[in-house]
Amino acid sequence: MNFRSCLTAFVRPDASRFGPLYLALLLFVGAATLTRLTLAVLYATDIGADWPSLFPAFLTGFAFDVYAALLLAIPYALFLLLMPNRWLAWRGMRWLTAVVYAAHLFALVYLCVADAVFFLEFTSRFNFVAVDYLAHMHEVAVNIRETYPVGKVLLADAVITLLLFVGLRRRLLASLTVPATLGQRARFAVGFAVPLVIGVVALNINVAQVSDNRIVNEIGNNGVYTFLYALTTNEVQYDALYAKTEDKPALERLHNLIATKNAQYLHPHDPYSIDRKIKANGPARRMNVVLLLEESLGSKFVPSLHPEGPSVMHEYDKLANESLFFTHIYATGNRTVRGLEASIIGLPPMPGRAVVKRASGTGLFTLSSVFKEKGYQTAFIYGGRSYFDNIHGFAVGNSFDRVIDQDDFKKITFTTIWGVCDEDLFDNALTDLDAMNDSGRPFFVTMLTVSNHTPYTYPAGRIPEDPEARTREHAMRYSDYALGKFMREARQHKFYDNTLFVILGDHGARVYGSQQIPLESYEIPVIFHAPKLIPKGKRVDMLGSQMDVGPTILGLLNFDYDSRFFGRDLLNISPDSRWALMSHNRDVALLRDDRLAVLGVRGVKEVWQYDRKTGQMRRLPDGSDQTLVNDAIAYYQSAARLYDMQRLARIAQKPIPANGIPANGIIDPHAQQ
Repeated sequence: MNFRSCLTAFVRPDASRFGPLYLALLLFVGAATLTRLTLAVLYATDIGADWPSLFPAFLTGFAFDVYAALLLAIPYALFLLLMPNRWLAWRGMRWLTAVVYAAHLFALVYLCVADAVFFLEFTSRFNFVAVDYLAHMHEVAVNIRETYPVGKVLLADAVITLLLFVGLRRRLLASLTVPATLGQRARFAVGFAVPLVIGVVALNINVAQVSDNRIVNEIGNNGVYTFLYALTTNEVQYDALYAKTEDKPALERLHNLIATKNAQYLHPHDPYSIDRKIKANGPARRMNVVLLLEESLGSKFVPSLHPEGPSVMHEYDKLANESLFFTHIYATGNRTVRGLEASIIGLPPMPGRAVVKRASGTGLFTLSSVFKEKGYQTAFIYGGRSYFDNIHGFAVGNSFDRVIDQDDFKKITFTTIWGVCDEDLFDNALTDLDAMNDSGRPFFVTMLTVSNHTPYTYPAGRIPEDPEARTREHAMRYSDYALGKFMREARQHKFYDNTLFVILGDHGARVYGSQQIPLESYEIPVIFHAPKLIPKGKRVDMLGSQMDVGPTILGLLNFDYDSRFFGRDLLNISPDSRWALMSHNRDVALLRDDRLAVLGVRGVKEVWQYDRKTGQMRRLPDGSDQTLVNDAIAYYQSAARLYDMQRLARIAQKPIPANGIPANGIIDPHAQQ
């Protein structure tokens, strides 16, 4: 196989039995190049002054396209290589090949459309999100059908396929009657195998990193290649791909990073133990806790944080004025499972599949396990069906007494494929919260909403905007309306005065921007609301992440407990020890002040300078801020090692006495800093 043979296939695909395969390769590469060019035009504004980087991006993209085309063509190549001449010339085999070829053309066109649509939603080629969606094909298929004009796309695809096939059919069938000698087959095998082997050896995911502009790099990638890469590295071992050091110095560094003034290590001579005794500064507050994770609640929707818009979360802002409001918190990822992993387990976002979805992700030390050990009732209330993303398995395996989902709700007025509207979730939750309160034991409840999710529909008549417009901003405005209604109704219930409500986003709205890790997309607001405990209107512009939410809750309640959290109580740390951890596609990162250390596959280590005013990032020279890089390695390597060693299991805790004091006085969060 050579370049001349491929070009000849355009004019004479019937000159060789391998002609249709050459043509298929050219069509794939041509379609991928056209998709790349379309994306470059659509994202011209984001590319901006980095447009010269498109030239190397297209060159590397061409290499990825050829490699991906060869990978997909392996079954067809083997078929043509091994099939005897007389068998291939059989009429039935010829028509079977024609049908398969037509299906290939149809799939090729649809793949290009799917790749572009995924890019428009996530500003990325197919990645871990696409792999995770494979486990929930029904929900994803229905969601796609409700969000996009799938019927029109399929019809257009069928028309294009028909036109291509009609033009190629006669010569395609004729090519199958052309005999192939052993010499021709040998030359074809070598010509096919050589570039394939070169691709295996020379290409890796880092080859596409030709620019500091993330969008340019993503455009230069190939969706098939990135999907296969994500599929094969979905539960990758950290040590296999990322920068590392010896265990002992990494763990010693981690011990210093997660230490706080109110914590004492229980096993100081065991480097593989992060167990600490957390000492409270007063009697425990025997309060209920409701941890509410709002789907896709990014800071950019909150008017007081981003007045430039889209300002839709007015009810959230009103509540923030009555609460302790953290304004500088980052999500650890861009998927719900990452938000649960960080908020409930307090765990860094280890590369690959989130722990929530791993079979080994049970029996862990979690926020729910602390509350259960302290004598609390625990429940997880989800607006969808809890088999999705393994939420049920994760919750029941990690100290939640019950999982209450869509199938358990008594009152349902509106649903999408993802679950019930937020009002239905909150209405049913109020009934459950009342029942738990009447039992006389305090409760810890985690709630997860789904309304702010494609296809962005909601009950009509709640807000002025038309739900049929199906926009994210309208769905978020509805979610805000439902949240305000829930909190107003909760005030009328007996449990309210003795309940701490913690309300945050499970992740930001979407990934956007040209940064390698687009930080603005990861900003989420966090509210701690308890009028009997926390003074109104306290704003804290303190850097932190979802990992810190659990320890901060327990700190506000004055709990003595043994901890294995990687996060810290944000009200009990010094100003110079504040940072946030996050992951994006294949990369993991640590943000401190205005610098971001990024760890990538193949041992890549980068440091970026972040300008919060402009949102721009500038890559610093290699070797910059080695302290920050070493801190990042300590967090991620140690987390992976301790998890693999099963050193993050649940810990027995001393229960709170039944006569432990309830909320009894306003505290000043700033006094604890």
